[in-house]
Amino acid sequence: MTREQLWDIIGDIDDRFIAEAAQYDPKQRSRSPERIVHMNKKRIITFALAAALILALGAVAYAADLFGLKALLITNGSLLSAENANGGRLSITQPQAVPEEMDSAIREKIDNSAAAWSEWKAWSEENGLRWPESCKGPENTSAMSEEENEDGTYTLIFYDGVDENGEAKEIGRRVASAEDYAQMHAYIEATGIEVFPGYDPAYCIYTQEMADHLEEIAARYGLKVRHGRNLMLPNYREYTNFYSFEEITAKINEICAGGKSFFRTEPTGYDKFYYFDEGTFAISFYTGEDQSYTGTNCYLYNSPYGTLSSGYEIFDVVKDINAFAVRSHITPDGAELTVLQNGTEAFAYIYLENSFVTLHVSQIGGMSDAEIDAVLDMVDFSTIR
Repeated sequence: MTREQLWDIIGDIDDRFIAEAAQYDPKQRSRSPERIVHMNKKRIITFALAAALILALGAVAYAADLFGLKALLITNGSLLSAENANGGRLSITQPQAVPEEMDSAIREKIDNSAAAWSEWKAWSEENGLRWPESCKGPENTSAMSEEENEDGTYTLIFYDGVDENGEAKEIGRRVASAEDYAQMHAYIEATGIEVFPGYDPAYCIYTQEMADHLEEIAARYGLKVRHGRNLMLPNYREYTNFYSFEEITAKINEICAGGKSFFRTEPTGYDKFYYFDEGTFAISFYTGEDQSYTGTNCYLYNSPYGTLSSGYEIFDVVKDINAFAVRSHITPDGAELTVLQNGTEAFAYIYLENSFVTLHVSQIGGMSDAEIDAVLDMVDFSTIR
């Protein structure tokens, strides 16, 4: 593996594995199998444990609905656990509800995407690879090891965190048949970093048969599919040779704004920029001098209504959905955004003419309304078509 390939993986790992959560039963998503650290005597397979971002932007928009979290809250299996009844998941990639005044053509596209995804999910669960039930650990599993038994079965040992001695804390065991064990490893291999080429990993496609069936479903509902992702990562000191700040900014203006200036006020740096062939794009950027996870981090996502999406491609786990205050903000170009904030992070969103745009802004030290609004005002939303 080259240094460039390694950095590509590091810079992209959050979105890659968050996307894979889509194929599992919502009741299991808080600790779905692909988020397990899988250990045996020779290797460790790590899966992302954190779920990502969320938020919003605006443009020549429809009136900002003030029903707050309803537009983002995943109601199907959205609670984190019985012990955290106020928790939930917020989608950054697909509207979960639409206001009454929404244009009927837009509502139809959103409904078509939801129906098409439901059909695709049912077909892929029946015909695609699955993590066997006998190999799933308790709800809080974060790591797993395995032991081969004399009769050909395998004992799977599940862990969560560490004990007072710094050792992995065991929380349960299960015995899996040789067939289920083989299926589990087939799934791990198929859903690893090397995915089926030409498609967004969020679709969880592993074979040409799956790709063909996804295309058939999308066409039947009049939807587009996200094909191979184009990713741009910034140069990092002398360690990498990717793209300069100026090169990324120029590509953002070309892809996202039709040659105009996408940012009214430019960021101080980028974490990544990626885009697909049908109009979906995302920009992860910084606004402060401290370009790290201790500074202000922003993540913008543009999701065309006519694209087949699940809403689980990227989502944020929220411990208390009742902690968010809701307000609206109008940017200099007239875009009216719905803003959700709880002190340390803010989520904003808007229904544009052709896409649903979200933005997530986080700052460990907390942000005032004025600081949040200043970030939202950085973008010229009228350029998003």
